[in-house]
Order: sequence, then structure tokens, then C-alpha cells
Amino acid sequence: MALGVCYYPEHWPEDFWASDAQKMRDAGLEYVRIGEFAWALMQPAPDIYDWEWLDLAIETLAAAGLKIVLGTPTATPPAWLTASEPAVLRVGPDGRRLAHGGRRQACLVNERYRELSRGIVSDLARRYGLHPAVAAWQIDNEIGNHGSGRCYCDHCRAAFQHWLQARYGSLSALNTAWGATFWSQTYSAWVQIPLPADPVGGGHNPSLVLDYRRWASAGQVSYCRMQAEILQAHSPGRPLLTNIAPGDDEINWFDLAAEVDTIAWDNYPHGFPDWQAVALFHDHVRGLKQKPFWVMEQQPGPINWTPTNPPVPPGQVRAWTYQDAAHGAESVLYFRWRACWLGQEQYHSGLLDQASRLSRGYGEAQTVAQEWHAHGQPVAAPRKVALLISYDDLWAQQLDPHAQGWSYWRLVQTIHRSLTNHGIGVDVLRRGADLSGYSLAVAVAPMLADPIEAAGWMDWVAAGGTLVCTPRAATKGQDNRTVGEAFPADLTDLFGMDVAEWTALDPARPWEVTFTNSASITAPMWAEVLHPTLANPIARWGGSYAAGEAAITACTYGKGLAVYSGAYPTEALLAELWPRLLPSAALLPANIERIELTDGILLINHSEEAISVPLPGSWRDRLSNETGTNSCYLPGLGVRWLTQ
Repeated sequence: MALGVCYYPEHWPEDFWASDAQKMRDAGLEYVRIGEFAWALMQPAPDIYDWEWLDLAIETLAAAGLKIVLGTPTATPPAWLTASEPAVLRVGPDGRRLAHGGRRQACLVNERYRELSRGIVSDLARRYGLHPAVAAWQIDNEIGNHGSGRCYCDHCRAAFQHWLQARYGSLSALNTAWGATFWSQTYSAWVQIPLPADPVGGGHNPSLVLDYRRWASAGQVSYCRMQAEILQAHSPGRPLLTNIAPGDDEINWFDLAAEVDTIAWDNYPHGFPDWQAVALFHDHVRGLKQKPFWVMEQQPGPINWTPTNPPVPPGQVRAWTYQDAAHGAESVLYFRWRACWLGQEQYHSGLLDQASRLSRGYGEAQTVAQEWHAHGQPVAAPRKVALLISYDDLWAQQLDPHAQGWSYWRLVQTIHRSLTNHGIGVDVLRRGADLSGYSLAVAVAPMLADPIEAAGWMDWVAAGGTLVCTPRAATKGQDNRTVGEAFPADLTDLFGMDVAEWTALDPARPWEVTFTNSASITAPMWAEVLHPTLANPIARWGGSYAAGEAAITACTYGKGLAVYSGAYPTEALLAELWPRLLPSAALLPANIERIELTDGILLINHSEEAISVPLPGSWRDRLSNETGTNSCYLPGLGVRWLTQ
């Protein structure tokens, strides 16, 4: 595990650089990321390059013993490029072309922009690819950020039409897959196919829009692949990374992660509603490649872009960094080194303030480095529970949520939060992932049916696994058309039931769900009345015309169990369900996170109030060498690494 920092030597006088580098080393930092926004300085004119400043920066940082993560600068094309090649600028869904300024204004599908990107990446890789201080590469920066994952320019229109031709082979096949007989949408030429931003009456065909979103994601992924191939050729042996930003769901992150050696993400907890949401994204990013990841940007103090930009109290940066590591981060880089004097991020803090004084974040980063040097790094234990998600399901449900307030991501967050609050570690995996090694899997609204995946689930459950499925399962095919069979398609035998009726619920009139030997729970938003064939109801509907009908069922299948919830899984509902399926599930005190490690557990208090957490057995605090018995005292924002 290594700590590092994001640095912009081009923002500071050269006589700062050596002192900055030494302070980085004094803090125990090992990595420094540079270069990802500096295209205009690297190439100030079409045929003019200036490497002198970057040569000096790399040599200065290397002289202090720092390892360089060098970024390709393609997120910010220079003004001479966009002025001379305005067609490379992205067109938004409103039909307006973006102007120069800011970042991520280019269309990554545009072949001319790709040609220019290949040029600067190749030049950069040839010059520094074998430099001993260049330890890794970052491809671009936050691909898809600022809503840049989808473009509606004429180049994209033609590229989308060509992609459809390759995908379907014939217009007849496309018309069939899209159900184009509806509203006389049958196409007789590929050029007739619109982009979903084109104004139409009554909305675009949902099959067309889902395919457009797939195509747009694939275009961003192929842009990353193009850069990866260049870097692999000129800089062999250096790991390739790209960093993603939470909430940017226009790209299939599983596909993007497949193009790099290690995936990274940018962790700004104040951009999340709570610490559980941070835990979810840690687990999601770890699950993208099912291996350790990097936090390329870790919030080091107050930031500049959230609605309120609250303070960061003492101990918070240390707690965040421990949470990073315990969820599987192998390197954490703080953003940024010094509070900025210029541009759009002047209110963003750094490890140094604007006057180059050490911030509290610097001290806490130094403390973490010292603790990990003395005690080792916390390493997450293998998880036994998998949360199965799909970007295709996400996009399809965004297109037609049907129920007021329905959000695929919110459903994912609710399930993950409930498991986390019960002390259950989770891997967030792609639908269709290998489930061997997991005892329980939760499929989140797997709306788009997949017969091959269904057969795999049946085999896994028959061998002893427990599968839990939420509402809206297997109601449509991969073409986003409703299936012509009982829901959940291909899975009625596994779950021993079918969906007799489904409905979106009036927010003011939720239904009740009653578990056996338990009080009733309010179920909002969505309701499916289940018809058991072999399954046993474990909860029934109440307080509606469906009173007494099955709401949640459990079916023994081989050596395993298949559980289907026709009720929207709120945290209250899940709190009733988990103890029935996971004997170790126990609700933790509020704001306490418990993470299983390979050599014990990590407890983090995410509140500023001290608390004593009851524990079974006797534990030793590895960080302070104090001996405890059956409880652990956690100060506000405190961290305890316990071993037995």
C-alpha cells in the first residue's frame, strides 16, 4: 500500500518544485501524479512541442525518490486545436456545440480528435515511456465526467448507424429487435435512424435509446483502449490506469475497467449523501476487476464543488484513508498538493494551504503513512456476499422508471447500505459473474432477461448458493422489449413461483408486508403479487386488495435457496430478511462501519461522537497495542484495527 498526491508543477514557480518534492517525501508519500491537464503546455502549437518544463519536473520529483504517475492530457485539448478543428467539439442533447474552456468538451468518437489524441499520447509515451521514474500511466481523466459520455454530433449520428448495421446485420433484424412495427417506425435505410436527442412526438423507441446508450459507452471505452495500446507499445511493464468519478453512469464501468491493468476512482466523500455510499463505490470499483484498485484522488479537506462545502474535522482524512484501504485500495493519492491560486478550483483545499503551510490533511496523511509503516496495511478479507448489477438494467430503467421515485442506483444503495449496517461485507459484481466462492448473491432488479445467466444461477443455487432477487426481474429481453412469458422469464422454476400481478404504487398509498411471526412493514413504490408453485411464502401482502397473497417467497432448489421479493426492499424490510438468511447479520450501532480483514476487523466511527462498540471475545488494538475484552471504545472519527 502506498500513499501519494496529485501535483501540478505547471501551476507553481520552478523554485517551489524541489521543496515540494521533499515535503512529499517527509509526509511518507511515494507516488505523485502529474501531467493530465497540460496538453497546451506540452504542445503549444500544432508543430511545436515543449518538453523542457516536464523534463525538469520529472527529474526534480525523481531526485526526491518519488514515483511518477504520468497522465495523458486528452481531457483538455488546447485552444489552437478546438479553434482550428471546431468539429471535434461535442454537441449536447440540446443540439448546441460546446465552446472551448473547462474540460471534456471534445467528442471522443470523432476520428479527427482520435487522430490528434493518438499524436500527443504517442509523443508523450515515446519520450517518457522508459523513464525509470515513470512507474504508471493514467489514461485521460474521468472519462464520461460532466455528462460527456454521450454526444449528438453528425459524426456520432453516422457512427451510431454504422454500429447498428454491424450489430444487426440487416434492417429486417433491427426492425424486429426494436419492434419497429409500433407507430410505423419501420426503417428502410440505415440513414433514417435518428439520434435520441432528435425531437419526436411521444418519445423515442426505448429499444433504440438503449442501443444508443450501449453504443455511446462502447465509444468511450474504445477511446481508452486506443490510448492503452499506444502506452503498452512504448512503455512496457508500467501499469495502465484510468480514473472514474462516482455518479458518471453514462459508461459501463465494467467494460472500461477491462481495458486497463488497474482501475482507479476519485473519492470525495462530501459529494456523497453518507459514508455508506462511499463504501458502496469502494466495493463497486473493487468489483470492476475483482482485484485491488487505486484511489487516484482522495479528498484531503474541504472542497469547492458541493452545495455547502462543509468543514472536515480532525481525524476525518485519516478515517477516510483507512476506509479506502480496508475496502481494497492498494494506493491512495490525495488531491491536491497545494490549494490552488488559479482557475475553477481555487476553493479546493490541499495538503498545503495557499501559503504553502502544512494543512491538517498533511499531518493526517503523514500519520497514516507512519502507522502503515509500523503496523502494515489493513487488507480486506474475501467477501461471501455478492451484489449483482448491470448497466444495461440501469439504463433501461432510467428510460422507463414507471414508478414515481424509482431509481436503480437508489435501490443498489439501499441494499448495500443495509448489508453494511449489518456488518456484512459485499462485492459488487457484474451480472453473469462467476459466483463460486460466494454463499449469497443479490440480483438487483435484473430486468433484461438472459437465458444463459439464468441457467448459471440455477446451477449455482443447486450447488448450495442462496440467491435473492428484487422486483422487476426478467421482464424484458436484451432488446428492451417485454418478454412473452411469465415473469421472471427463465427463472420461474428456480424461484418456484411466477408474478401474477405487478403495479407501481401511489407514493401516498404504500402497501403493507407482514413477515411470519413479525410486525407489518410499509412497502412503497412497487408491488408484485406472487403465485407460488413450489415456493413457500415468507411474507404476505396486507392492507390492500392483495391481502394474504404472497409478497416474498423462498424456494429450496437442490442444495440451495432462491428468494424472490415482490416488495420494494426498504432497509426495514431487509432488516427482517437478512437474519433469516445470514446468521452472522447483526445491526451495528449508527455510524459504525465494521470491515472484515484478513487478520481481524477494522472499526471506523464515522460520526464525531464517541461510542463504545460491543464485541464478542477478546481483541487487541493493533494500532495502539492496548488490550481489550468484549468492547471497543471509538472516539469521534476514530479507527480501531483489532486482532484476536
